[in-house]
Amino acid sequence: ILPQAGRANAVVCLAGWRDSASKGSSYDLLSEYVANRISLSGRLASFDADALIDVQTFLDVEKEIAHNLKERVIATAETINVEEVREIATRRQAGHWAQRLGEGATVPGATSIPRKELHAVYEALVTAAEFFALRNTHAGGFDFDDAPAMYRAYGDELYRFDQLYRHFCEYADKSQHWNVVKQLREQIEAAYSNWYITMLGLAWGKFLATGLLGKWQIERIPNQYEFYERNVRPRLKEAENRKVYVIISDAFRYEAAQELTQELNGKYRFQAALSSQLSVLPSYTALGMASLLPHKTLQYNQKGEVLVDGKPCASSDQRNDVLSAAEGMAVRAGDLLSLRKEEGRDLVAGKKVVYIYHDQIDAIGDDRKTEGDTFHAVRKAIDELSEL
Repeated sequence: ILPQAGRANAVVCLAGWRDSASKGSSYDLLSEYVANRISLSGRLASFDADALIDVQTFLDVEKEIAHNLKERVIATAETINVEEVREIATRRQAGHWAQRLGEGATVPGATSIPRKELHAVYEALVTAAEFFALRNTHAGGFDFDDAPAMYRAYGDELYRFDQLYRHFCEYADKSQHWNVVKQLREQIEAAYSNWYITMLGLAWGKFLATGLLGKWQIERIPNQYEFYERNVRPRLKEAENRKVYVIISDAFRYEAAQELTQELNGKYRFQAALSSQLSVLPSYTALGMASLLPHKTLQYNQKGEVLVDGKPCASSDQRNDVLSAAEGMAVRAGDLLSLRKEEGRDLVAGKKVVYIYHDQIDAIGDDRKTEGDTFHAVRKAIDELSEL
């Protein structure tokens, strides 16, 4: 143990060594060597978590703090203090072992240190705390006077259950070889699947059983089959040379759209606004896609195929044919993104309406071989839609 007189100088020396771009990796190696020599991991349990909060000397301390914070989240889930969890996580993420590496950024130290994983662990813990806190505000389940009230509650707040669940799983996936959040993930999965989804379904089902299913309309909420008349045609009438682009991303949920809206408003000179519409029934892809096209009638033929004004609309070419009547066209998102700027301009020249079909999430999530990558697919979809 260092004498009091030299302790402050030693702390400053170690901090400078850790932060050195040229010497940081040697610090990490020697820190690991010393930790093994003094059997540090076996000694840390005797320390109170708060006593370790500012210690940056050893990686084992980082793991112990993350473990203790996870235990705290689990133990206090029903009375969780989110700000307390966030304050600890933020302090540790700013330290030597759990710094986030941005694009092109480097952190002094050995490249083998799992910094991204450690950073993701803390993000997962904060997100889990937020999920539990939101659950605690609805501990008695969901009780609404009518369908419009529940519909609007989802758009205002309840969607956050879905968003927090996705964020937690995304962070947990990034740190899955490091088992700190494994037990916590089981609890989040149980709370989401067994409590939230069940309670939400029961509350919504009550309104279906009392008349909503018969008329399938909600006051002041547009129906999906009105999309073109409500959202596209009025824009075209605003000016002679007005052009409207419609991006349709299959399986892109409302909670992901909320995140995309924030990103667009934060990064670009765009005005992004979020709204919703009541799906067609049955709510499956073929009918939903057809209802978004310009049309006077939707019907089925004898094969069960959906027709738009008597025309088939299942393929890109068929949708292109339907849109041509409105001086429009259909294109796949991947095809458009692969074009250079001038090529893209040539492609849409003379068109007033361009429907862009994007299928990142559904293509991944609807295949048993790849469904485990769904959370990554949502993140990629948000990036691609922003790029589009």
